Amino acid sequence: MCWFGPGGIGASAFFKGYHRGHTNPFEVGLEFIRHHGHVTRIAEGNFGGFFGWPSMTMRPTGGFMGMPANDRPSDMRIVDLYRREGDLLAENWIFIDLLHFFAMQGIDILERLREVPRT
Repeated sequence: MCWFGPGGIGASAFFKGYHRGHTNPFEVGLEFIRHHGHVTRIAEGNFGGFFGWPSMTMRPTGGFMGMPANDRPSDMRIVDLYRREGDLLAENWIFIDLLHFFAMQGIDILERLREVPRT
């Protein structure tokens, strides 16, 4: 399966790549607090998906996307789409509103980008 994540997380192929690039950083850098369920589930043909707004509440324990730990529970708003081939998942696209997730922690990503020196 090919997994396509949001900017800053990236894409990976097969289970090892998925675990290294997505699952492991989540498990190491975030404490799971709550899964809110899915607002919508859709499917047609070989495609399916679900959406949560919010989907999960996590607490940063440090290191996730290079950010420090803090005590603020923060919501992840997620869109999760799949394509299958036969009985197997072939592709998975994940969209996470990371600007919102970090804003709940008091981190303004766009403001931080304005401070980056331009060449």
